[in-house]
Amino acid sequence: MKKYKSRILIFAIILLLISGSGYAYVRHTLNKFHEDNIEIADIEDDINNEESGNEIDEADDTSEDKKENDEDKKEDTEEQELDPYVKMIRDSDRINILCLGVANPLTDTMIVVSIDPDKNQMDLISVPRDTYYYREEYAMDSFQKINACYVGKTSAERAQSSMNAVRDVLNIPIHDFVKIEYKGVEEIVDTIGGVEVYIPFDMDYDDQPGNLHIHFKKGKKLLNGKEAVEFLRFRKNNDGTHSDGDLGRITRQQEFIMKAIDKSMGLEILGVVNVAQDYIRTSLTDIEMLSFANRLRKLDTENINSYTLPGEAKYINGISFYVKDEEKIKEMITEIYTKE
Repeated sequence: MKKYKSRILIFAIILLLISGSGYAYVRHTLNKFHEDNIEIADIEDDINNEESGNEIDEADDTSEDKKENDEDKKEDTEEQELDPYVKMIRDSDRINILCLGVANPLTDTMIVVSIDPDKNQMDLISVPRDTYYYREEYAMDSFQKINACYVGKTSAERAQSSMNAVRDVLNIPIHDFVKIEYKGVEEIVDTIGGVEVYIPFDMDYDDQPGNLHIHFKKGKKLLNGKEAVEFLRFRKNNDGTHSDGDLGRITRQQEFIMKAIDKSMGLEILGVVNVAQDYIRTSLTDIEMLSFANRLRKLDTENINSYTLPGEAKYINGISFYVKDEEKIKEMITEIYTKE
């Protein structure tokens, strides 16, 4: 991790020397995106918490009991260190960034962008918003969905809560987050002149309380900002047809994101930055954002792969959830982390 951070700094210094005031302007603008007080959601956190609890419990132990507990703890730590999966995660330089699409008070979209800086590869892992995530402090079943984890008194607390939940589901560290409001998506799409997509079937959906009305015909269409948001939020028709829910929507979102990224990396990038600052918050610093933007411009689309959290839809207490598959998740993460 430190090695990658140092590379970012070196790259930023070079940019500063060759770009002059233009770089200074962009960096000043990007700084407005930054959100403080965010910590890495590390997979080691649970282990550290357990160890801390053991230390408190040991206060009244006899010296012999304490010695035995210390030896057991050491053995557990060694076993954890020797676990090939955990070692693979810890030894990797991958940076995992959680992207949140927020429709207050819930996260409507959750995508982990996993970047391998050495191989210049990027992987998108979509987490269905209905993913089952049990939280003892919330009694209502509907609050056991991962999109309800976006809670806290401040923006930073809410982002951290979502980062921790996704870390627990995928069992990988989440280093940073990017949060965007749907109004921001609308403004950005208009700034880049729209995004062309293929609409796979007629879409007709109306949500009167939510003031959401989606009406598209099958075929190619250049979406403006408002239409893009409607397209991204569609889950099913009024008559229940094409009710592919989160999984179908995730596929459409992933395709849309790839096209929007490709179009944004052109001359419109400065316009995107200026528009986005009112709608995006992130734990990334301005230097890190510049580095990632530069990598995206050089990234071959063949090195970008999309995944969806493995699992299946199930009803629990009469409520529809998406229940993760632990073994298949481990296989997916291993594939991502070990690809050449």
